[in-house]
Amino acid sequence: MTRRVQRGRLGGSQMHPVLFEVWGYKLPSYSVMMVLGYLLAVAIMFHLTPRGPGPSDPWSAARGEVGLFRAQVWDLFVVMLVSSVIGAKIGHVLFEASGHIGSDGKPIDGVIALLRDDPFHWARLGEGGYVWYGGMIGALGVAVFYFWRRPHLNRWRYADVTCPAMMAGAAIGRIGCFMAGCCHGKPTDLPIGVFMHGQMVHPTQLYDAAIAGLLGVFLFFRFPHRRFDGESIATLLVSYPILRATTEFFRGDHERGALGPLSTSQWLSIPLLLIGVALFMRLGRRSRATGG
Repeated sequence: MTRRVQRGRLGGSQMHPVLFEVWGYKLPSYSVMMVLGYLLAVAIMFHLTPRGPGPSDPWSAARGEVGLFRAQVWDLFVVMLVSSVIGAKIGHVLFEASGHIGSDGKPIDGVIALLRDDPFHWARLGEGGYVWYGGMIGALGVAVFYFWRRPHLNRWRYADVTCPAMMAGAAIGRIGCFMAGCCHGKPTDLPIGVFMHGQMVHPTQLYDAAIAGLLGVFLFFRFPHRRFDGESIATLLVSYPILRATTEFFRGDHERGALGPLSTSQWLSIPLLLIGVALFMRLGRRSRATGG
């Protein structure tokens, strides 16, 4: 079985990759925080969604386009949960293959080599190794197909209700990264530095957690005051890529991947930012034209 490269020493560090051990089973901190993140996400979506009949109800379907309904939100959450987990795992395989050691004890040099050595590496969801952007892109891609098959739903309204939930989940997940010691920053002498892998480094996991948390709080309280449906998802796609690309300059882990002067996440941030700008222009123009 392929394994991740473990760099540096753990002694004296602020890493806590195992939360606790029960009957010999070690419960990974990251897995626990990921579950908590999803639970917080669905709680936020339910809080922002009124109770009422689902879209399958004849009365609702007769109106054509329906609003937000909790049963539909739950259905969407389950779909996005599965697609985001698989997307994050596939992203890990695509962008972090070189951070592994093969079954023969030699370093893996690419995706093909990783899959040749371990064809089902992407399917072992209980192991560490997730890329947040992979999960986000996976969830958004599946959501496009989901709403294409359900044209009676207001897709932008449902997209908006997921935004504060996604950021809350991302914030909790990044705390899990901090506890596991992955996604750490470059060495630093600043007082904010933390001891990981035998040196003082930037706590980039906490930078990302703070960014996602603050953005999630803003989108949560902004939700009832949006000017048009789709404003939240457009705001997320404009703001998060800029903030995330900024914190990437402080990252120091070797597994994150890079192409030229930019990291993988910075390259992915560019098209997401452009999509967000396009949504702002298109949906804002439509809202002004209809007086909505």
